[in-house]
Order: sequence, then C-alpha cells, then structure tokens
Amino acid sequence: MRRRALLLPSLSVALIIGACSSTTTPPASSAPSTQASPSAAASGAASPSGAATGPLMAAKPEDCPPVDTTSPVTITMWSNTEAPGQAVEEAMIDEYKAANPNVTITYTGGMDLFDSFDRFQAAAPAGSGPTIYGAYMPWIPILQENNLLASAVPAAMCATSQQQIVDRYVQGTIDSYVVDGNVVALPVQQNGWSLLVNERLFQEAGLTDADIPSTWDEAAALQEKLKKTDANGRLTQKGFEFRYTGPQWYGNTFAGMMWNLGGEFFDANGQPIFNSDEGVEALRQWKANVVDPTVTSNVQNSPYQDFANEQDALSFGGPNALSFVEQLNPAMKGNITVAPLPKAGPGPNLLYGFPYIVSAKATEAEQAAAWNFLNYMFSDPNRWFANTGLLQPIIGWYEQPAAESFVGLDVFISDITGARALPQTTHYGQLQTAIKNAIDRVVLEDADPKASLDQAIQEYNTTIAQ
Repeated sequence: MRRRALLLPSLSVALIIGACSSTTTPPASSAPSTQASPSAAASGAASPSGAATGPLMAAKPEDCPPVDTTSPVTITMWSNTEAPGQAVEEAMIDEYKAANPNVTITYTGGMDLFDSFDRFQAAAPAGSGPTIYGAYMPWIPILQENNLLASAVPAAMCATSQQQIVDRYVQGTIDSYVVDGNVVALPVQQNGWSLLVNERLFQEAGLTDADIPSTWDEAAALQEKLKKTDANGRLTQKGFEFRYTGPQWYGNTFAGMMWNLGGEFFDANGQPIFNSDEGVEALRQWKANVVDPTVTSNVQNSPYQDFANEQDALSFGGPNALSFVEQLNPAMKGNITVAPLPKAGPGPNLLYGFPYIVSAKATEAEQAAAWNFLNYMFSDPNRWFANTGLLQPIIGWYEQPAAESFVGLDVFISDITGARALPQTTHYGQLQTAIKNAIDRVVLEDADPKASLDQAIQEYNTTIAQ
C-alpha cells in the first residue's frame, strides 16, 4: 500500500495559531520512509528562506551559561511528557548539570496531566511546587490570571529581548504563549492530528487506499468490515475508536469536530453555546464511530496502546504517535500509512500544544536558571523529532534530517495548515469536564446528544458560578 503523499503546503499557515502568517515554504517531501535516527544538533539550522542563521539556541549547555554561573541554585521540574520524551529530558538534564555543576535539577516525569495541574495550582501560590511545569495550551489564561507565569529571561537565553526569543520560532506558532509582549511558555509539542492506518489489517479486510475515510461518516461505514470477534464473541479488533483515556482527548476531539462544522463554544458575550446544531452534529458523528470503549488497553501515559497492539485498525495522532507506537510494538514499523484526519465538516482542523512554564513564585535566580535550562532543552529540534516525533516549531525544524525523512510529514503539515487553536478561556477545566460528561452520557448511556449537551451547558454554568 502506497503512503499518502501530499505536496507540502506553504508554512504561511502550516503551524499557525490564529490568523498569523509568514512566507515560509518548506520543500516538497521526499519518498516516505521510516523515522531517521538521532543526528547532529540544530545549530546552524536554516532559516525559512534557506539562508544560514547560525545557532538560534545554544547547541551545548556551556554555550549559553546561566546569568550567575557561581552561586548554587536548585530547580525542580514536573513533566507529563510521554515516555520517549521523558528519556530525552532526562538525558538533557544530565548533560546540563554536567556543564553547570552549580545547578541542581530535581526531575519528576510521567505525571498525570490534570492531577499535576491541580497540585501545581495548590502548591505554587505558597512558593512551593516545581520551578518548571509542563502545562497545556488552554491553561495559559488561568495561570496568567493567577499570577503564576514568569516571563522569560532573555539574558539567560542568550537573547537580547523577548522579541528575539519569539523570532526563533516560525511566525505565529507561539502566539498563545506570549502575554503583553513577554514569552511566558515554550512548547515541547505543538501539532494537530492525522489518521493512522494499519496497512496489514486494512489489506486483510480487502480495503485499499481508495477506502481510507475522509469523513467521520465514512470511517463509521468501515467499522463492520474491520471489526473482528473470537469464537466466544469477544471483541478482538476494531475499525476505529475515539480515545477515552483522559479529559483532554474528549475536549480536543470535540473541539476539532466543532471547528470542522463551524461551531463555537461561546457567543460574543462569553456565554456557552456548544449545544448548538453544530455541537449536536459533532456528537452524532462521534456516536456513529463507537464500538466498545470499555475494551481497551489505552491509558493516560500510553494512549496509543490499542493501535500498537493492533486491536484498532485505524487511529489518530500527531508525529509523536508514530514514534510511540513503534517503540511499543517494533513490528508496526513500516506498517503505518499516514492520511489526512477525517473531518466532520469543511472547517479548520485542531491545533494544540503542551508548553513548559516557569513559576512566577520561584526566586529570580531559580527563574533565570530555569529559562537557561529550557533554552538548552529546546536547542535541538532534530534530536526531539528523531526520538519522539514531538514538534517544536523552531525556524528550520523541517529541514533537519529527522523531519525531512519522517513518515507522513507532508500529511501532518497539511492537517495543521490553517488549523485553529483550542478555545482560550479561564474556565477551560470546567468546559472540558462538561464536554467529557456530555460525551460519556451519549457513548455509555445512549443519551440524546442535544439533551446531553443542554445538560452540559447547565453543568458548566453551575461550576463557574461556584
């Protein structure tokens, strides 16, 4: 089965949050292949026009030392990055500490995203909790409202200004992380989703490239062809199943379908309206693709387990999903076709991100050391992409060896072209919970989509009033 090959579109909207644009045009992709092995650091990464720019971030920790290189300082870091990313973080922490023996970094990885957020919000105001925290794009407004975001320290990042830090990234890609002209977060992951197809299972079902679904209704129509049960009627293979491993999967997926359909979460006055016709239609299409959410091995920190186990013939994810799946099951290497994500309507797809923030409650010395370390940690997008598939949109990232040879890169870029970011609200936690509850009622209790969304609106309004 050939891999889907799309001409790489202009990056003028490819990695853009909102309506920002640039003139970057990445090269057409070469023949799809498996992921590249780790390669040299990204110093000297090419600019969008192809001109050499020199190192944008220090390629080695000693190239950009902390502001104060003599006084001992201890910083803590909480990470919810998936396992491949944790390995990169741990290695880079060791490298950084070796070059900066006065800086101690205490690292905790593999944390649950939402549990850690509750803990961070409880601990940070009192001056405890981590110095560096792995957050979620839609949380930036509430973290800012609670005065928990420390602005980047340019001098600690070998930069002369906040704008110079912004200029290291493809135009528009970190807009959600800039508040009043100050950088308050940097992304470890910034991408959308594409469709992942198990070639072998697809072929065994008598299906070809022409059968790869482009809409969610088409995906639903394939379910019976791809579904399998054993002699006892136990489900052994599904065509497709949405993910129910954590609230963000509900919120992200529903947001993407709403954007596809032209729906909105709030009206001009900030009142919730996601029980609209578009919201109801999104839930109808969601329900049409339900097989049995209880038959799963997916968990929060391994959300692609069912696809890796070849229980799900179709799945979805960003570039990091391929790396994750192949590490879970090496037999999947070379067996995955990347295709455009099915759509609920003609509107834009979803863009989301997971940034690191520095606590405003940390001391000045701790903040400087934290930003200095983050400067090093994001100095090599090639290393990150080769090992994890996590996309950090530093200028020239797509011209690094790992990106140029990555399976399906053209499709991943196409799926985030013109994409729309998650809704920005200080009540995103309440919104996401209300959406999760609405979907669970429809999926698990066969509730009417409109009635369930009406109830979700009531739940949302009640919780934000408390």
